[in-house]
Amino acid sequence: MSRISNSVKNFKFGTVGYFISYLGNFVTRKIFVMYLTVEYLGLNGLFSNILSLLSFAELGIGTAICFSLYKPLAFNEIDKIQALMQLFRKAYTTIGLLILGIGLSLIPLLPSILGEVPEIPHINFIYSLFVINSGISYFLGYKRTLLIADQKKYLDTTYYYGFQVVKYVLQVIVLVFTNNYILFLSVMLFTTVVENLVISQKANKIYPFLLEKGKKTLDRDEKLKIQKNVFALIFHKLGSVVISGTDNILMVKFVNLASAGINSNYVMITSALNSVLGIAYNSISASVGNLVVENQLQKSKSIFDELYFVSAWLVGFSSICLLILLNSFISLWLGTVYLFEPKIVFVIVINFYLYGMLRPVRTFHSSMGLFWYDRYKPVIESLINLGASIYLAQKIGLVGILIGTAISTITTCFWFEPYVLFRFGLKLPVREYFYKYILYTLVTIVIGWITYGIVNSVSIKNGYLDFLISMVLCAVVPNSIYLLTYYRSRDFGHVKREMIHVFQHMKKRGK
Repeated sequence: MSRISNSVKNFKFGTVGYFISYLGNFVTRKIFVMYLTVEYLGLNGLFSNILSLLSFAELGIGTAICFSLYKPLAFNEIDKIQALMQLFRKAYTTIGLLILGIGLSLIPLLPSILGEVPEIPHINFIYSLFVINSGISYFLGYKRTLLIADQKKYLDTTYYYGFQVVKYVLQVIVLVFTNNYILFLSVMLFTTVVENLVISQKANKIYPFLLEKGKKTLDRDEKLKIQKNVFALIFHKLGSVVISGTDNILMVKFVNLASAGINSNYVMITSALNSVLGIAYNSISASVGNLVVENQLQKSKSIFDELYFVSAWLVGFSSICLLILLNSFISLWLGTVYLFEPKIVFVIVINFYLYGMLRPVRTFHSSMGLFWYDRYKPVIESLINLGASIYLAQKIGLVGILIGTAISTITTCFWFEPYVLFRFGLKLPVREYFYKYILYTLVTIVIGWITYGIVNSVSIKNGYLDFLISMVLCAVVPNSIYLLTYYRSRDFGHVKREMIHVFQHMKKRGK
């Protein structure tokens, strides 16, 4: 099956599954706040953050193995795939046990993490359910990496989102009929176990050699390459868990548990948008890895330019929509008690934009296996993030924690990650990337300012109708101006031709 077929299939399954799943997620969150307090919401976010920090035990092994699988899959080297997967199984079993051990050993420290302990019964047991859910996902779930590396992300997506929907339906039923948070979490644990069992069986069916005992072991050079990548990825993993896993903890420590609960709603929405955008990146990542294995750098650069252009458009458009619609949506969805003030929303959107604009770079960085070249960057980034967030939290409160994230991104990832990709991966000067970044950002700022002015000028002081009008304007105005701005550009022409080619390919396959 061609790269285009796989990428299109991955994108289609990812898009459909994502929207169904997140619709369930929004409904579940609404039911959650109806039947449980904001403290439960904060606890949910806090414990999720703690477990994301514990995921540091994974050390980036999954990413390193996935990269190592590209070549043997491309050349059908079954013995090497077997050896890699056996190594993967042993590593992930050990990691799962480590997360269970370390996670449960932190129970005595929960009072100091929580500060003022909320009036929620069985907190230790609730935390234990989060730990067990995280730990057991490593015992069988490692086989999904083989599907992803083999450009079959659509299978992983189908099972993941399918079980997400099952989870949300069962959780809503539990909340409505029992109001029991522990049963709510038990549903999460049940679906995690069943999903991993099912996807493991599917992988065994597609790759029956996984059930055989491999006769070949990895040679010394292969082991050294994996060890080198894992060593570099330890630093990447450290930076990732610190950046993504500490905001709620700092909010609980320096503000209160309720603020962490409110923040989790904003994170849920921005993560939802990032997931939508991420579907495209995840759909092509294995295809990019395949191109790299075949040493097609010129084709890789062409794909990067197209992805960068599309990202600038979509991330810019999404940022404008968030800035104008985010508080209105949360007010209608959950109520005004769950709102942040506009300056906090503005910083949230800045962080969303900075992260989104780096996604093409990170997709290619991972697919090309460039982990070694910027191995110390995540450590510096996380230190800046923690230092700035803690200092600013004491000075200006909650917004300071979010500004700390923006500062760490601008001073490290913003410039160094593109440099590494272009210097060591694409082997081209990086100045074109930054020139386009400035251009794309200025265009987005101007379009955002125009859209904001138009939306504010047509307010009719009716909540639902105002939101509907604003949503239509946010859909039409920015995209119309983006189209007028870019339709003569080279990148737009390339993307247009590629899209026509993809649609023609889909039409042929549909006959």
